[in-house]
Formats: sequence, C-alpha cells, structure tokens
Amino acid sequence: MNLKKRGMVFLLSALVLAATAGNGDGRTSIMDELAAGSDGATVKVHQDARLDSLLCRDGSYIAGRTLVAGFRIQVYSDNTQKRAKDEARMCAAAIEAYDDELTAYITFNSPFWRVRVGDFVNYEEAVAKLRELKAAFPRYEDMRIVKDNVIDKF
Repeated sequence: MNLKKRGMVFLLSALVLAATAGNGDGRTSIMDELAAGSDGATVKVHQDARLDSLLCRDGSYIAGRTLVAGFRIQVYSDNTQKRAKDEARMCAAAIEAYDDELTAYITFNSPFWRVRVGDFVNYEEAVAKLRELKAAFPRYEDMRIVKDNVIDKF
C-alpha cells in the first residue's frame, strides 16, 4: 500500500473514532456533544428523527421506541432479481390490508428480499398469528417464525 493510501486510511479511521467517541459511558453521541456547547458557544442541530434512528447502529432505538428480543413472522423471502422486490412490496401491502394491526417490514439483505410481519414478544402469540396468516394466504407456503428485534409496545 503506498503512502497516500495509508495516510487516507489513517485519516478516515481518526475521523470515525472522533465522531463516535463519547465521554466514556458509551451514551454520548457527537450530536449531544455539539448541542452541549463549550466556551459559551451553542450549536443547534436540526435533523429528522428518522436520521437519528438510522444513526443508532446497535438497533436498540427506533424513532423513540425501544427494541427488545422477540419474534416476527417471515412471510416472504426470495432472491430472484427481476421480481423479488416487486413481489415483496405486493406481499407487504396484502398483509397490511388484511390486518391493519400488523406492520410489515421489507428488508433487502443481498441477495434476498424478505417480508417479516408483527412485533411479538412471546412465541405463543406469533404461533397463533402464523396459523391465521397461513389460512388466509396459502400462496406464501414458506411462512415461519423467526427471532428478531421487535418494537416494545409498552
């Protein structure tokens, strides 16, 4: 690796470390540090709450809600490049139209498009809903319960 590349790697590493450094308790973000101000200066940061949830990489916080270990029902999973994305969207829309209390989560983890529904903290609730969905949507025969981080409703 030549000297320029090493310098760039070092600089980028230093920037990442500086941006993620806190005060030792692991809870202070760079945004909190900027907002706190020092030497009489105040920095106001205006950002969309969705960006805040995206920046939280540990997955424990989404738009003011706490995530806990739980279960979701995986309704669809496919890696057919030409049709999987559209099929995932149609599947999610159909499930949400069927039961407006269920939230559908479409994810892409290369090469798979997946649709998972629900935020079940206990396994028995997930099993009951799985039976109901299998009866209502026989087309999606590979439905199954998967462990996932779910939004805590309380």
